[in-house]
Amino acid sequence: MPIITRLLFLIKNKNFLISFALILLFSCISTSVLKAKKSDPLQKAYYYFLLYLQESPHSFKKAEHFLKEAIQYDKKSLYLKKSLVLFYLENEKFDKAEKILKKLYKKNFDNPEFVLLLVKLYILKNQPYRAILTLEKALKKYPKNEMFLSLLVSLYLQKNKPKKALSKLNRLIKIKPEEYTNWLLKARILKDLKRYEEAKKAYFKALELSHDNKQILIEVIKFLEEYCSFKDIENLLNQYLKAHPENTDFLKILLGFYLEKEKWHKSEKILKKYLKTHKKEGEFLFLLGFTLENEGKTKEALQIYKSISEKSGWFVEAQRRILSILKKEDRKKAKIYLLKLSKKEIKDKDFYILVSASAENLDMCKEGIKFAKKGLKFFPDDVDITLSLASNYACLNDYKTVIKIVKPLLKKYPEDPYILNFLGYSYVELNIKLEKAEELLKKALKKKPQDPYILDSIGWLYYKKGDLKKALFYLKKAIKNLQEPEPTIFEHYAEILEKLGEIKKACIYYLKALNNAVHKREIHTLEQRVKNLKCKD
Repeated sequence: MPIITRLLFLIKNKNFLISFALILLFSCISTSVLKAKKSDPLQKAYYYFLLYLQESPHSFKKAEHFLKEAIQYDKKSLYLKKSLVLFYLENEKFDKAEKILKKLYKKNFDNPEFVLLLVKLYILKNQPYRAILTLEKALKKYPKNEMFLSLLVSLYLQKNKPKKALSKLNRLIKIKPEEYTNWLLKARILKDLKRYEEAKKAYFKALELSHDNKQILIEVIKFLEEYCSFKDIENLLNQYLKAHPENTDFLKILLGFYLEKEKWHKSEKILKKYLKTHKKEGEFLFLLGFTLENEGKTKEALQIYKSISEKSGWFVEAQRRILSILKKEDRKKAKIYLLKLSKKEIKDKDFYILVSASAENLDMCKEGIKFAKKGLKFFPDDVDITLSLASNYACLNDYKTVIKIVKPLLKKYPEDPYILNFLGYSYVELNIKLEKAEELLKKALKKKPQDPYILDSIGWLYYKKGDLKKALFYLKKAIKNLQEPEPTIFEHYAEILEKLGEIKKACIYYLKALNNAVHKREIHTLEQRVKNLKCKD
């Protein structure tokens, strides 16, 4: 191909840099020089090397040929030979690479570059022990070569030789004592070797050198927790907080530690100190309220929760805690507070879910319906608000309306276990479409096999179908999986036991249901059952 044609070909293929290099080359040496038998071999080597660069992404054979030609014209060039080795490695021609590399290594064994190439070859060929032997041999000549040491640490860890890895890592640390990543790796190895005191020192050194790296701080804290060194954690976090009083990340970590360990007094002290200068921060006000609540200081906790602004992201959670406290102390106060709360105009879907669900729990189901409908005006497609509306209708025993609300959701979310359960249970309560109900509930149970509410629904279905054995099986499982008392499930179980003639046991669960019931309708029914069976509390 004529030279000018080659240039046009290269430009057409947009390899601009190589084309430009060729233009420079050909501007320096004439065509006659290139074709001449006695032309400069180095110029020809360069020419073929450029052609290799052009072809290497496209054709292995052509690229290999051009690079070999370049080597023929410059047989002393280590760079060209190294390029051929790298080319073979990139194309996974390991045997070809090894053949050349061994010759190069034999002649240049004191060259670290060829040591690393040979090690790379052995790693790519999955021959880690050969890589290790090569590095150990090279390390005798270059005892302070950081790359050799780093690779050996990595390879020894890969082959589960932590003590040998640690030995090389210690040598690396002597060379670069200020490199925190080496100290961190040392700490991890010592931890795995169960040399906890040494690991602790290495962790602290890594932390000191990393200049307050939060990720390392968290890792150190986790290590200290495993090591049960809680005093160290506290001292460390207080030290960090003292050095960085305005850094809320460190404050949160310390608070998280205190809250997890239920150190309520210490949590209160540090929060109150911080809130003196940051009075309106919702998150920390909430944490203070939560701390006070757990200390039994409910009046003070209520004041703190109520001080959280409606604009704060913690407002809804604060209202949840307020309602929880009031519900335990005085249900009437909780109802009054909820009515006031329901009059607020807050466009937050979690707020509507909270208030409508709380209304149901406080037997204010009509108000819950109103509030859920209000929420749906702002969030018409929200599934949780829709289910909350349905739940309030279920509270009024209006399962026909529940079906009207929930059935359209099933078309949108046919795999949702809670929607499947809601619809299936509604059919069971109305004693209609029991076969369809069984299909829905089995599908829900397959997705959530341990859910007590789904287990209750399918157990109650079998009770309605007259299969008491299956009904008892599922209700027993439902009660076993309950995380908190559920009067409806207790009542269902008691009714099955009553049907089976186990009156004493039935009484136990009727009374449990009565003690936990909140809806007047449920309470009235349970009182009648307890009275009829002459159950003694």
